[in-house]
Amino acid sequence: MAAKAISALIEKLISLLGEEATLLRDIHEEVADIKDELESIQSFVKDADTKAAEEDELSEGVKTWVKQVREVAFRIDVFMDEYLLHMAQHHPHRHLGLSGILQKSAGLITMLKPQHEIANKRIKERSERYGIQSTGQGSSSASQKFWWHDPRMASFFIDDADVVGIESPRDELIGWLVKGHSHRTVASVVGMGGLGKTTFAKKVFDHQMVRGHLNCHAWIAVSQSHNMVDLLRIMIKQFCEARKEFPPKGIDSADKMFVIRKAREYLQEKRYVVVFDDVWEINFWGGIEHALPDNMKGARIMITTRKWEVANFCKKSSLVHVHTLQPLPLTKAWELFNKRTFQFEFGGHCPPVLKKLSHDIIEKCKGLSLAIVAIGGLLSTKDKTPFEWQNLHDNFGFELGRNPRLAGVNKILSLSFEDLPYKLKSCFLYLGMYPKDYSINCVRLI
Repeated sequence: MAAKAISALIEKLISLLGEEATLLRDIHEEVADIKDELESIQSFVKDADTKAAEEDELSEGVKTWVKQVREVAFRIDVFMDEYLLHMAQHHPHRHLGLSGILQKSAGLITMLKPQHEIANKRIKERSERYGIQSTGQGSSSASQKFWWHDPRMASFFIDDADVVGIESPRDELIGWLVKGHSHRTVASVVGMGGLGKTTFAKKVFDHQMVRGHLNCHAWIAVSQSHNMVDLLRIMIKQFCEARKEFPPKGIDSADKMFVIRKAREYLQEKRYVVVFDDVWEINFWGGIEHALPDNMKGARIMITTRKWEVANFCKKSSLVHVHTLQPLPLTKAWELFNKRTFQFEFGGHCPPVLKKLSHDIIEKCKGLSLAIVAIGGLLSTKDKTPFEWQNLHDNFGFELGRNPRLAGVNKILSLSFEDLPYKLKSCFLYLGMYPKDYSINCVRLI
């Protein structure tokens, strides 16, 4: 989140540089210097923020420095607001107010420099020791590291007997895939994090009717950080591997145009299906569509996403079928909870003494299958007593944040928070301080 704070501050400084054409030359240069320094710090903080969110392995020194950067960004932001107020009140002498504010800002950044160098050195040493590259480099080793920590991996190994509440929509989507229009068509599975979009799409993708009707298959995990050319390379390799063919020569080092051309050539005469799981960028389809030819053979593309805008963007050049995944109804949530919690006890059914507390716990999960599965798995390891159930119910938020058995839920749900604009993040965290069902006076929010 520190990177977001710096980003917002840089935008304000750029705006100031653009609008204040009459600034004294020295002051103008000082504003530009602060902007450049913040941009330099921002690249480091982005990497640190990402690693902190994914791994929780940053040293205490680095975490402290990132926290200090965030606080400095907020303080400089306050200084800038002070200047804007000064400018409005003393328009003819506005450069005098800005000069003092810039001195404060530059002093804060100077204070951070030695700590920044120490933190940067520690990150570099860690990276060399464990083979971790910067966030933006997109190496295969980094991708593999993220893969093994990705809680969505479990979706690939769930037995049909353990899947609850998707039977009817699954059959509907399968029918649409195999009986739909001959034009290339996009099926978007849309829903909030934790609803089971990946599990749902995987069950459709693996169904024998889909496999039998569509003779070329690929599943691509996209996520928030991705390289479009790398995704296309993976797609081509999966197509070739499934058909026991060799991928095109030079595909690993080729540029985007070459990869797109090879993908089109390979798919031109095939009835293919490809799934892009966990798409975040609204214009994702614009970067991928040209590699997927509309060959009038009933090609199908499935996209799972949390954003309606992603699904709507596809409509500009393709037929689109949108399936909105809903939270589990109470009956299905209860069925899933019993399967996970009492799988090897009590004949798979909740004992009467725990029914009321179990229903209360399920209510807290709000129909999110990911949360129900995680909580059920945790309770399956605990004593089946009202005391244990009540303890988890009363400390639900604490358990969610601290219990390693529930880390997967936190990882998935936190992705939506990380995708929020900077200002909304601050607003979200502020509102989160109020108790549940608390009536908030609007005056306190303005």
